[in-house]
Amino acid sequence: MKTTLDLGKSIKEKQNKDCVHLFTVTLDDKQTTDLCGNAVLRLQKVVKLPGFRAGRAPLSMIKQQFKNEVRDEAVELAAKAALPEIFKQNKDLNPVVQPILRDVKYEEDKELSFEIQVETAPVFEAKDYKGIKATKKLTNVKDDDVDAYINQVLEYNAYLKPVAENTSVAGNHYIIVDYSSWEDGKMIAGSEIKGDIIDMNNPQTIAGLPEAVKGAKKGETKEFTSKLGDKEIQYKVTVNEIKEKVTPKLDEEFFKSAGVKDETELKANVRKMLENQQAESYEKEFTEQLEDALIKNNPFALPPTLVAEETADLIQVYRKRMRGAEIDEEKVAKKLQPVAVRNLSLTYILHNIAKQEKIEATDDDLKAELNKALETMKTEEEKKNAHRLFEQRKEYIRSSMVENKVMDFIKANAEVKEVKPRKRVAKAKSEKAE
Repeated sequence: MKTTLDLGKSIKEKQNKDCVHLFTVTLDDKQTTDLCGNAVLRLQKVVKLPGFRAGRAPLSMIKQQFKNEVRDEAVELAAKAALPEIFKQNKDLNPVVQPILRDVKYEEDKELSFEIQVETAPVFEAKDYKGIKATKKLTNVKDDDVDAYINQVLEYNAYLKPVAENTSVAGNHYIIVDYSSWEDGKMIAGSEIKGDIIDMNNPQTIAGLPEAVKGAKKGETKEFTSKLGDKEIQYKVTVNEIKEKVTPKLDEEFFKSAGVKDETELKANVRKMLENQQAESYEKEFTEQLEDALIKNNPFALPPTLVAEETADLIQVYRKRMRGAEIDEEKVAKKLQPVAVRNLSLTYILHNIAKQEKIEATDDDLKAELNKALETMKTEEEKKNAHRLFEQRKEYIRSSMVENKVMDFIKANAEVKEVKPRKRVAKAKSEKAE
């Protein structure tokens, strides 16, 4: 038994808005009955009933005992028959995700209805992408920036070394101590701390501690009293080690470790590095201005499922960065969804412009990109893996290259005003003590 469904008149478009097309499919009682019969026949091949060989169970028993399975099979058959008809009637549909089956209503041998949601790519023609007004900062590294960065590097490479024997604790020292807290002559449970590092130059959580140990020598124990809320707490502190911070100097040893011959070359290298950092940062700001303008000038809706999938991908990236730490997924999704929308919007806009301007990434472009990557590899195994990965991601790479070419086109056609940046404070790594 094989049923050919004529669903031409059974399909109605219910909604066509914001990349979402919603079609209702309604089968009459005869169509539903025929479908159920076809579903039972299909199930007969796979279900097993006691006393019957596979494929020989009576159809009436299958229909009675496997009602849910018959329903699901009938719905699947109807949906598979409806989709080609939907695309036949709507030749311009360009689905970007798998069609979604929803709102199924089924009454055995009487009526079957459901909805099919088809999400399509946004249809628009990109505009106002030439002559975008934007500012671009000029690199402006000063001598003070170079000196500040070098000083911060010196601080980062500072280390602690033991002081000379019989040296007393002073305000510029770092000390390693054991201490305990006492109340009414009894040590407070869990208050014994060992190997704590105290920076004598900074405030402490225990008021009076620096003053109590100042002047003490290695091995000495000092006692003092401090208020904790409305209580008087006694502390016993033993100085185990006294150290002082040593900051490297700009000498031959430092120059050698930095791979330069002298201070002049060091400063030249630092200046070049800071200029590159500035240029990269300013180029990113410039690009973001152009991207913001493209999105503002070309508003359109996006397929909701595509946005959800992109958001989910971003959440997975965020989760990896958190290294297994628990996250509030709902809160993170709310934060990342605008990023997903921005990413997808830019992708559609850039490829739309590429189509209008006939910008493409040719096979020669791809080959050049691969050769560029291969130049950085040393072993044949690395090159073999690169070839394989490149082939697997070929179309993704081509798409990215097209987007980069379009951005270069937009930058070349933008109205750019170059400006001097405000004074920039050089960033540095935090101080490290060992």
